[in-house]
Order: sequence, then structure tokens, then C-alpha cells
Amino acid sequence: MQAPPPPAADTVPVVPRRWNVALDGIAWLPRLIDKARMARSGHLGAYLFGHSPFDRALLERLGATTDEFAAIVAGAASDDDVLAALRARGFDEARLRSWSARFPHSARFFTYLWDIDDGYVRPGIVGRTALSVWRGIERPVMGFLRVIFTAP
Repeated sequence: MQAPPPPAADTVPVVPRRWNVALDGIAWLPRLIDKARMARSGHLGAYLFGHSPFDRALLERLGATTDEFAAIVAGAASDDDVLAALRARGFDEARLRSWSARFPHSARFFTYLWDIDDGYVRPGIVGRTALSVWRGIERPVMGFLRVIFTAP
């Protein structure tokens, strides 16, 4: 499956890009960029931005807080500009690439759930039932997680 082209910097996605879309080999970065755009526009919904363990892991490796990352995205005209600004700040590229290479394996429990939740995969009857239950409690659960897991 070929990844869709990145959205324009002034475009706010409805759902963030899929977990397996990378930017210059860096896993999760396009998804985090989209979540930053969604948060800035007030359209983050139930998604976590900076609070999820995967957001935190990437931000830690980039040496950025959630607010710093959001400011970089807000000032960037493209995904490539975001990456250039992050590189200008400096981070351990080898460490980040190692994490990115392990990402599909370390996140494999969650990938199918993300794909269903984001609408990238159509679930069977059991999955549709579970998804309808999840949709009813998603916002309060994610709000609770935002309190428990503070963004870096």
C-alpha cells in the first residue's frame, strides 16, 4: 500500500496519517505532525497529542516537548520543513532510526486497533461491535488518560 501524499501545512486532517507512514525513515513523525495540526485547529477530538507512550517516545528521541514540537509544526510550511527544523535543533539520528526500525514490532499489538479506530481497516462483526462500544466511552477515557499521562 502506497502512502498518500502529505497534506499541505494549512490542511487539518480528520484523522492522523496511518501509523506505518514514515518521514525520511522516521516512524510516527507524520502522524505526530498531523496530531499537532489537529490540536492547533481545535479538531484533535479524542486523539492524544504528546500523552501517548508512542508520542512521548518520539518526542524524547527528538529532544522536544509537546509544546516545542507544536510550535515547530505551526511555523513549518511542509513536513520536510518540520524535519529540517528538528534537525537544526539537533537530535541523535542513529538512536531515532533504531527506534523507528523497531517500531512496527514494538507497536504491533496496537497497529490493528489504530487501523480500525482511524478507519483504515474495516473490522468484522465483532470488531464493529467493539468499536461501537469504544466510541461511546472514547472521549472520557482519553480525557482521563490526558490527566494521568501528562505530555512532555
